[in-house]
Amino acid sequence: MSNIQTDRTETGGPPKREYYLDWIRNIIVLILIPFHTAVSFSHIGKGYVYTAEPVDSYFYVFISDFFNLWIMRLLFFVSGFSVLHSLKKRRIGDFLKDRIKRLVIPVLFQLLTLGPVSGYILAVSRYGFSGSFLNYYPHFFTEARKYLFWGHMWYCVYLFIFSLLYLPLFSFLMKRTELVEGANRFLLRKNNIFLPMALIVLFEALLRPLYPGYQSFIGDWANVAVHSSFFLLGFIVAQSPELSDSLTRRIGQFLFLAVSSSILYLMCKRFLFRRETPLRLIVLSSLWGIAAYTWVIALTGVFRKYLNKNSPLLTYLSRTSFSLYLFHYLILSTFNYFLIGTGIPHYAVWLSTSVGTYVTFAALFELVIRRWGILRQVCGIGYKDNLPRGT
Repeated sequence: MSNIQTDRTETGGPPKREYYLDWIRNIIVLILIPFHTAVSFSHIGKGYVYTAEPVDSYFYVFISDFFNLWIMRLLFFVSGFSVLHSLKKRRIGDFLKDRIKRLVIPVLFQLLTLGPVSGYILAVSRYGFSGSFLNYYPHFFTEARKYLFWGHMWYCVYLFIFSLLYLPLFSFLMKRTELVEGANRFLLRKNNIFLPMALIVLFEALLRPLYPGYQSFIGDWANVAVHSSFFLLGFIVAQSPELSDSLTRRIGQFLFLAVSSSILYLMCKRFLFRRETPLRLIVLSSLWGIAAYTWVIALTGVFRKYLNKNSPLLTYLSRTSFSLYLFHYLILSTFNYFLIGTGIPHYAVWLSTSVGTYVTFAALFELVIRRWGILRQVCGIGYKDNLPRGT
């Protein structure tokens, strides 16, 4: 996932790289491994391998519920920054070609190769499929929803569609900079920065109860509205260093709201509202919106203040993170498939799968991915400059 640069330094020199955005993206990808591993035990979310029954553990519930509150919303938010930078460097036609190369081709690769293998593990472990992989392969496409189709690559699908849908608006706003400057001045006034949160909460409260979320885009209107809002907000905030400075100065305020709303959400979901009622859905959805927005703003400020610097680790993570994102679910599902049911304590399985996924991927990347031309292209690893992929 690529490095982001602002237009110019204050002295008018070369573009200044915003390293904190790279740290955000890379750390999110790293978090996805223990997060997705926990799905197998908590049964909260879609996965390829599950325990026979959900494990009664607040540890898995916390990992699954807490990270699910904000992790992908933060990723869409920083993607708005990336799109602004990309449009400033490229003409519209080149931008669209770049989107296809960076988003569509990896999704097609997932659908033709990794997805069917992961789906086969799901078919065997959960649905009792006993045929060969070749016998299963057509079922992956004819029963797409059952076998999760594009799976975790839904992010790339949504980001590509958002990029197309918002492209006319983005092009217009980049020409009429006074409109964006006006919007940013408005958000800088007093507590106006909380107005976008009100919109997020409204989308969650009205749409989430009706469309709880299966990432098919069509029919997934709660996620479409919320994620596209964060995407658009990121594009707007990226154009105002003053607004970013203001948000960074208010880290403490946003962190307090983020922690408080997250605790309330978890308490209401696990203790106060156990029965599925319309009131429960509205309350939880509203708290979700508040927690998501405040975590996104707070964490962006924290990373901007404390991690806006380069390092050899960041260089390595930026080079490998998209490959890890692409391959991680198949790797961890394979570990869970063979370890769950062996009698090993479930916490040991979770830890072994999480660590094993990192180690296996590191070896896979060094020995296969970066050496095989097709995979280098799919994962965005250049032959000469080894530039990381940007989303």
